[in-house]
Amino acid sequence: MPERLPTPEAQSLEDRPPLGAVPTRSPIEQIFSGGPLGPGLSRDLRQFGYDVFREPASTFAPVSDVPVGPDYVLGPGDVMQLYLWGMVDNVLTLQVNRRGEVFVPKVGTIPVWGMPLGEVRRLIHEQLSKQFSGFRLSLNLSELRSIQVFVVGEVARPGVYTISSLSTMLNALFAAGGPTKLGSLRTIKLIRSNRTIGTLDIYDFLLRGDRAHDIRLASGDTVFVPTIGPVVGIAGNVKRPAIYELTAATRVSDLIQMAGGITPISYLQRIQIERVKPHTEKLLLDIQLGDLQGRGSPSDNPYVEDGDLIKIFPIDTKIYNAVFVEGAVRRPGEYELKPGMRLGDLLPRHEVLPDAYVRRVEIIRTRPDFTRELYTADLEKLWQGDYAQNLLLEPSDQVLVTSESRPLGSVALHGEIRRPGTYPVIQGERLSSVLKRAGGYTEAAYLKGAIFIRERVRRQQQEELDRFLRAQEEALLNESARITAGTLEFTAGAKEEAAIQHQVVQQRRQLLELMKSKVILGRVVVKLDSLERFEGTSNDILLEAGDQLIVPKQPSTVLVLGSVRNPTAVVYEPDRDVEYYLNRAGGLTREADKDELHIVKADGSAVAGFLRLRKVEAGDIIVAPATVEAKIRTLPAVKDIATILGQFALTAGVLGALF
Repeated sequence: MPERLPTPEAQSLEDRPPLGAVPTRSPIEQIFSGGPLGPGLSRDLRQFGYDVFREPASTFAPVSDVPVGPDYVLGPGDVMQLYLWGMVDNVLTLQVNRRGEVFVPKVGTIPVWGMPLGEVRRLIHEQLSKQFSGFRLSLNLSELRSIQVFVVGEVARPGVYTISSLSTMLNALFAAGGPTKLGSLRTIKLIRSNRTIGTLDIYDFLLRGDRAHDIRLASGDTVFVPTIGPVVGIAGNVKRPAIYELTAATRVSDLIQMAGGITPISYLQRIQIERVKPHTEKLLLDIQLGDLQGRGSPSDNPYVEDGDLIKIFPIDTKIYNAVFVEGAVRRPGEYELKPGMRLGDLLPRHEVLPDAYVRRVEIIRTRPDFTRELYTADLEKLWQGDYAQNLLLEPSDQVLVTSESRPLGSVALHGEIRRPGTYPVIQGERLSSVLKRAGGYTEAAYLKGAIFIRERVRRQQQEELDRFLRAQEEALLNESARITAGTLEFTAGAKEEAAIQHQVVQQRRQLLELMKSKVILGRVVVKLDSLERFEGTSNDILLEAGDQLIVPKQPSTVLVLGSVRNPTAVVYEPDRDVEYYLNRAGGLTREADKDELHIVKADGSAVAGFLRLRKVEAGDIIVAPATVEAKIRTLPAVKDIATILGQFALTAGVLGALF
């Protein structure tokens, strides 16, 4: 494990982020992260090159079991294996001692400290040849020595490190966590015996893979990382937007090359430099850089300065030399507008689908003042040689070719249908035809309670329902305000009555919310019958896209609603009249409007008048509206209404009668 040097920065080092963690913005990055730069540009710039040191140090530690070349310099601690064969057969282990010597039997000690491995092999062979003849030898390193180096300056963990003798400056930096973002990547010094023997520029390695100046370390070396030099940011449409450190005079074109070059959508006719006037203010400079090789005017390719931010804007990405084709053509989309291009060039006969309506092709043209004009042409006449139909096209024209075919619609069958589901329908198809395709009804189908919903009608009824609900809500608000205002003048008994009425208003408001979810919109009264009798009747209506048919099971109750003492669902009894069901619900209240009493049949139709002579069937709803004066009085509890409505689908007419 590396030993840390005592340093006054010990406390700040503990606060540094761990290796592998995504660091927060450095002070330099914060300087460049001001306001917005414009469309397509971001100020989220990071300092280039520092991310490589986030990986754990072991990933980049030098291996010690690789073959060592003849240029390896020996030192104390290295262990070599000497193999002899021929007239002399032996294997010797030679370790370099602290004095830098190895002992060879019959020869004695040989100084090898600081000598390359290849030179030592030649020297040992020369000394042994004085004692023996007719032999051959091989000399290899079996164990590498460890060395201690110092890594100091602006690094994540400065200290003294014990590393392999094969280590270079980069290996030592990785072991120490790399330079901080206040440390330089371009002027890292190697100090040996109090002399600077080399300088490492990590940009050479990161940008070009060049490690020529990555010097191998010796024991006692010092790797020193000074503070960072001048920095310049480049944002926008370059391949590697970042903050770069500079070491020499650098022009804008040089910085762009350092950032990987421009993207295809870069606009070089206006490059903007955001420059800091030292200790005073910020300035903007606009330049026109037409030549990245620097062959243009120096004023168009100036030197960058410390703190500059270079902005590379995008080109205008809108396509102007295009026309658009939509509709019944083989290849709709954008087309190049060639000089002098006309409608016939764009739409030859073979590019138009057979179902296209060629008698009227529309061209929508946008004028410079953004108004639009509509032009029409007859393709049939154009193909027959009528030049007047061959309109000259202009940029951004939209050409629309309509189709004479109509898309297939679909209807949905639910409930007691033998094969329920969604069925495509053709124009002019009737309900009986789709029912036959679906296999007809099941034995449990209740045809009188069938619900037929039409989307077009649903939209119309939704508008009416919304108006009705708004009117009822306003009436309830007005009634609530009247009761509250009148309470101040009432006697004690009257105040109690007012409190009851206020509670009633609240109940009516809750009931109104409940009714919203119970009303079926879009229902069209259709009286189903067996398919043999149903086909060809007035109820066998033409289908429209989006129609739905729901055939329920046979019901077993009759619903009694409105001004009765106990609104409820009564078990159906055959041959019973309206009076029977009203009595089972407690009878009519004093507020009931007997003249408006009516029955809503299971198929959605309603009957009124002479109700005692009417036949009541399972699934019917008997509605007893209240008189106009009584509609603000007490209604049954909302929870009771909610309980009995669960199995019934109410129409908007029932809702209106209750209110």
